Amino acid sequence: MARRILAFLAAVLLAGGTLHLTAPAASAASLARPTGLSVTEVNYESFVFSWRAVAGATSYTGKLATNSTFTSGVQYFQTSKTTRKPINLKNCTTYYFKVKANKGSSTSSSYSDTKKVTLKCFWPREFTRIKAVPKSGSSIGLSWTRPEYATRFEIWRSTASDFTKNLVKVQTSKDWYVDENLSASKPGKSYYYRILAFNKSNTTNVRYSPKFEANLKPAVPSGVKVARTSPNGATLTWSTTWNARQYEVRAATDAAFTSNVKTLTTSDGRNRLTFNTLASGKKYYFQVRAVNGLKQNIARSAYSSTVSGTTSGTGVPLTVMSFNVLSAKYDGGVSSRSWNNRKPAIAATIGSSGADVVGVQEAYASDDYPGGDGVTPQWEDLRKILATKGYRRALTGTDGLYAYSQCGKDGCWRDEYQLDGNHIFYKSATVKPVGNGGKISLPNPDDRGSGYTASWQVFEKLDSKARFIAVDTHLYAAGITTRGTNESNRVAQVTGILDTLKQVNTASLPVVLLGDLNSHESHKPISTLLTGGFANTAGLDVPQTKANFNSSHGFQNPPPSTFGTQIDYVMVSNDIAAKKWELVANIDPATGRFTGTIPSDHHAIKAVVTLPQ
Repeated sequence: MARRILAFLAAVLLAGGTLHLTAPAASAASLARPTGLSVTEVNYESFVFSWRAVAGATSYTGKLATNSTFTSGVQYFQTSKTTRKPINLKNCTTYYFKVKANKGSSTSSSYSDTKKVTLKCFWPREFTRIKAVPKSGSSIGLSWTRPEYATRFEIWRSTASDFTKNLVKVQTSKDWYVDENLSASKPGKSYYYRILAFNKSNTTNVRYSPKFEANLKPAVPSGVKVARTSPNGATLTWSTTWNARQYEVRAATDAAFTSNVKTLTTSDGRNRLTFNTLASGKKYYFQVRAVNGLKQNIARSAYSSTVSGTTSGTGVPLTVMSFNVLSAKYDGGVSSRSWNNRKPAIAATIGSSGADVVGVQEAYASDDYPGGDGVTPQWEDLRKILATKGYRRALTGTDGLYAYSQCGKDGCWRDEYQLDGNHIFYKSATVKPVGNGGKISLPNPDDRGSGYTASWQVFEKLDSKARFIAVDTHLYAAGITTRGTNESNRVAQVTGILDTLKQVNTASLPVVLLGDLNSHESHKPISTLLTGGFANTAGLDVPQTKANFNSSHGFQNPPPSTFGTQIDYVMVSNDIAAKKWELVANIDPATGRFTGTIPSDHHAIKAVVTLPQ
């Protein structure tokens, strides 16, 4: 065979011919590169990609990487199929891939065009720990445990809990952040935060932290002093400080604050607080610290310097009551609400109370109420039945007359009419009126014929000769919850009472203020009284009975019980110590319903207090 091939080659060359050689198998025609790459089933850690089959191809080689130049995270694979599913990849990552065709082990096409795909991102897991601490009076530090799969965060901060005001957004990849250059304020205010966790650049699968409140550090109160002491109490005042929403005041019988420690907190940002249940004739030490915050991450300052004061000796006990008895003219057509049906229950409530002084409201001068005789006004009808219980009515600057037959002239009832239903009754066995007392004309925003008034009377305890002033009033009623102008009208009336008391109380006697003030404790009329030298006997430092019931119930049965909706008050000047507070009502504890006749649409409010000796 070899000889034949050599002879053939020699013959060709001798004849002057050209020799044409055929290429070996390895140099056969090139394969086409794959086309039609597509991606399906994109998941968190895998995807499927496919391509069109290439004629003559026996296998395919693929290349996968995390960058388009195929230099990072490179993976290779070989398959005889036209589809591939890489697994165990990184979620939320963009991958690039391409593929080439092979024929046998030595022939390959060029690579296809590059295709890319971004895997789905795992949701960041729930936040498990978030910490907010005041760094200073103008910065708050936030830190949190990084949720699994979270790679970056966005912090929201607002001055409103619903994030509708002054919203600021800050991005970070860290698991902590110091929010700086915040505004110190007087009084303090809360900031509200929420942290959003993302997995890389994905903005669809976002994890929200719970909303939370954070607060700036308040300054230490200064100017602390004991303004006044009473037999069982002491009133503290201090200068308001930056970032303080409230104040904590503590009292103790030793300077180290280890003995008989009592701590009270103001319900708002006022810089005055009264203790009512201290021991008489004993030295106490006091400190104040500022508090900023409402519910979460409360910030507190250090305690102020210490001041001391000694409570006065044993005082004189006094029981007082405020009771809105409801106008006799309006019974709503319900027989049980008529004046004649309710009147015995009102008399029983007052007669069994043990109160030395009672301020009633809405006992008007009208005599044309249902069931009336057309001659006797409501207040006189009440006076007659309370006389059987040992109570008399203080004249408070009036003549006590109401008919022509009594005084012999027209209009003699007018001074009683202008009391506007506010009358003071007293238990003649325990106290007596001193002088004629008087009435205070208050601003009249709706031009009511009788106007608005406060009745006042000086009394003397028969057993001790201790004297005090009782004031009874009923403030403007419109818009208790809407406030605004309505609240301003009541503030003007309160201011009128305070200004007049400064004029008539020349002897600086203790004062008891009774009335339907048509304001909740957080409202400005009440805070005006508090800053004007009064304390609410329903304060935290007083044992309370039935404090869960609203003071006004509107004949609902069971009566509403939602706390914080008191509009009827017994207020005392800061030289009087409150001992007990009670909402007076016959309520079955098992059912929460009234028993017997409901006396009025308001509950009576009673307080036991101690006058200075």
